[in-house]
Amino acid sequence: MELQDDARAQLCHKFCYNIPERISKGVEHFFYLLGLKIAQNPLKWILGCSVVILICILGLFRFRQEKNPIKLWNPPDADFVLDTEWLMSHYEEALRIQTFILTGDNILDQQTLIKLNEITKEMISAQTPIEKISWTDVCKKIPAISRYTNRKKRQSSLFEDNFFDDDLFSNINNKTFEPAVHVNTELYCSIFNNFPMACLIFSILDIWDFDSAEIVKDTTDDIIKKINTVKISPTLGHHMNFSELLGGITLDKGGRIVAATAVKTYMMVHVNFLNVDMDKIGNAAGTADWATEDVLKWESAFLETAKRISNTLQNEKNENTSLMFYYEAGRSFGDISGTSMFQDIDKLIVGILLMFLYVLTILSKSNWVELRFCLTATGLLCVGGAFILAVGVCSLIGIPYGPVHTSLPFLLLGLGIDDIFVFMASWKQIHTDESILSKPLIERVGFALGHAGSAITVTSFTDVMAFMIGASTVLPSLQSFCIYAAIGVFVTYLMQVTFFIACFTLDVKRIEKKRNGALPCIVHENFTPKLLDPSDTPSWKFINALYSRVIFTTPGKVIIVLITIATASISVVGSLQLKQWFDPIWLLPKDSYLTQYVAVHKQKFPDQGIEAFVVMGDDIDYPFELPKIISLTERLENASFIQAVESWPNDFAKFVSTYFNTDLRTANITYNDFDHYLSKFLVSRAGGKYQRNFFFNETFKCGRSIPRIIVATIDFKFTNFAGPHQWIPAMDDSKRIVNGAKIRGFVTVWSKFFGPWTTDKLISQEVIRNVMLALICVMGTTTIIIAELQTCCWILLCVVLTLLNVCGFMYFWGLTIDLVSCIGLELAIGLSVDYAAHVAHAFLNAKSRQDDCDSRTTRALVAVRHIGAAVAYGAGSTMLAISMLAFSTSYVFTGFFRIFFLVIVFGLWHGLFFLPIVLSIIGPRSLRIVTQPQPMSEKAPMADDEN
Repeated sequence: MELQDDARAQLCHKFCYNIPERISKGVEHFFYLLGLKIAQNPLKWILGCSVVILICILGLFRFRQEKNPIKLWNPPDADFVLDTEWLMSHYEEALRIQTFILTGDNILDQQTLIKLNEITKEMISAQTPIEKISWTDVCKKIPAISRYTNRKKRQSSLFEDNFFDDDLFSNINNKTFEPAVHVNTELYCSIFNNFPMACLIFSILDIWDFDSAEIVKDTTDDIIKKINTVKISPTLGHHMNFSELLGGITLDKGGRIVAATAVKTYMMVHVNFLNVDMDKIGNAAGTADWATEDVLKWESAFLETAKRISNTLQNEKNENTSLMFYYEAGRSFGDISGTSMFQDIDKLIVGILLMFLYVLTILSKSNWVELRFCLTATGLLCVGGAFILAVGVCSLIGIPYGPVHTSLPFLLLGLGIDDIFVFMASWKQIHTDESILSKPLIERVGFALGHAGSAITVTSFTDVMAFMIGASTVLPSLQSFCIYAAIGVFVTYLMQVTFFIACFTLDVKRIEKKRNGALPCIVHENFTPKLLDPSDTPSWKFINALYSRVIFTTPGKVIIVLITIATASISVVGSLQLKQWFDPIWLLPKDSYLTQYVAVHKQKFPDQGIEAFVVMGDDIDYPFELPKIISLTERLENASFIQAVESWPNDFAKFVSTYFNTDLRTANITYNDFDHYLSKFLVSRAGGKYQRNFFFNETFKCGRSIPRIIVATIDFKFTNFAGPHQWIPAMDDSKRIVNGAKIRGFVTVWSKFFGPWTTDKLISQEVIRNVMLALICVMGTTTIIIAELQTCCWILLCVVLTLLNVCGFMYFWGLTIDLVSCIGLELAIGLSVDYAAHVAHAFLNAKSRQDDCDSRTTRALVAVRHIGAAVAYGAGSTMLAISMLAFSTSYVFTGFFRIFFLVIVFGLWHGLFFLPIVLSIIGPRSLRIVTQPQPMSEKAPMADDEN
């Protein structure tokens, strides 16, 4: 019984022991048969692949490029996305800000203010040349109360005490007389409802009613006095803090503003969300903001006017003035970032041309017949066709194309060209066997594909699975990219083992017929083909000498291992200091007008806060929840990360307490009381400015009951943050404050900056998650396909070390963890797997003699001689393709270049130097043990100290 158990155990052990060999031979036989089929009728396969490509191209009719930033950079279930969708469906109106800054030695100078007034009037007069859309057509309009303050007093005795005078406006807290409360409602509202509407603009020129003649009347002391004392807009009649518009302020001992070197002007534009179509107005980079077409057209005219003014002042500065003009519009960031992200496509095209010449040089020989021009073009065509197929298939199943997908051709070029070199290495290798050399072309193609197919399959399927796992990310743009990449890599693999092999067969037939490589119609009758032994090639001789005399010597192994440990240690230090950080300004060229504006704004207005607001919906019982709303506002005011709060609840409570003797913090009021109080408050001098914080189901008018509140907001500003370590906690804490108020109904806090902040919050954990899953996938896929556990572990180690090196040296090269680097690391896994897997697979399948006492070193040398040059050529082609991006001004392209460069350098190091040494010392057994001596081309002459 025990003997039977031992026999079964031995049988089971032998079966498991032979699994890798069975899988390897099975895969090799499959590709041998595939190569035979293709070589027998290559035109049929070319036609079939072309038909499939044409069918898949039909999917491009459903092509859709996602331009909505919400659907690109944030998870669909993120608070920001859900809140934004709710806002756009309920709160139909929004504001866009157009800003310009004038700088000089002292802005509070009479002549400078006059110049500013001329500039402002010129900016206001901006108009589109064709549609004639002007500022008044798109601006945000509000009641201009002050138009009644300067009118002549009417005869009625009631108005002898003109209740619209500036004194009452400026001393509202000290006066018990409030026209909205004490004057007859019908009479008061007849006046209020007839207030003229004026465009909302924030400018210090408001103090002088935008009249240069008024500015001329004031001395420097008068100007300084008005800047410090005027708190009510003379043109609009609303409260305004003019000092917030000044930058580079100088204060006297009493704290008064006496000088400033910059002044800012805001022009407010109205946007109706219902008329916004992001598919039309969005850009390819997914960085455009919400706007209607008429607003965008007027903003273009605004920018043209601003550019003209800036150029004029620049010319004048060279003569006799220090004034400089800086500007931005609502569309500026989207326009410039969208253009800059793709402006260096020409550099990519040059890189691809360089790569084409490089591949052509590697594949060809120095004669017209063996010039593989068409074959090289076919190899690139396969990659291009794979990209188009991936786009077509993904479009067909409804997956949108995103801005980060621009990097996909880099990946497909790197993997596709690498596969070509691997096949060509196998083609040369089989011709060293005289038994194969005498066989017909069809069988030789089968043998070559049989040898190369297994290696190509291992790397391609590992990449595909890694990207499929990466598609589980919560970031939509990254998820879409991973799906595109997985399909693109898979299609590239299919194209290389079918279409390219068919074209290769035809190209070999062309060579056998002595036809010209560029013009096949020309026949070179005097051409005599030369069979070149791989051992006679410069690459073979160089690799053989380098490894046998340097790398595989004992000192060489020690040095390689020490360098690997040293770079890994340095990389650990860098990785620990690598920060999660992304500044949208990085997407802008350094010489753009918006970059200059941002730099001046940070310098002159360093304390400018970040706008946000609390949003409350229509399902809130406002009379009952009002004490909680007031308490919420007070907690926001006391928060250390809040700069200022525009608190209508507090002002409303003061208003009701003053004029109706009711404390809203403690009293329970009825719906009728709430409607009455709020209707009076919103037409009062203190509360009129808060009308913009309410959106009703119908138009609110003075003298009528308050319509149903659809949305109510509380405006506030965050402080100016230094980075994600500050703004992410501030975002989360503000949400906690709002949730802690326990107001029943829809209540949230929103800012347009929450979008990128949410991405910042998630990107680090998504990078770690995706990399870990991809590594698990690499291990799992190689284990299934190779089925040799030790080999899989060494491949995984090389990938891990490469990623560690890339992350560490990203820090030293000034990169951070952001969406660009996240995608770069995803691509790094794909490329680094190829470098290591090809060498490991070649080592595993290298023949080993039973009597070879140093078989590991022999097989390691055979592996690098066989596949090392192909791996290096593939890396070189990828490097050439991206080389021109080193000169790019686009952050996206420079980021990809740096990551690709690091991946190629460290991937080659671990694949061609570190891994062969490890395999030569403790590598697994060969899957092909032979008893006869190997051919001369596979023998491994070693240095004397290694023999």
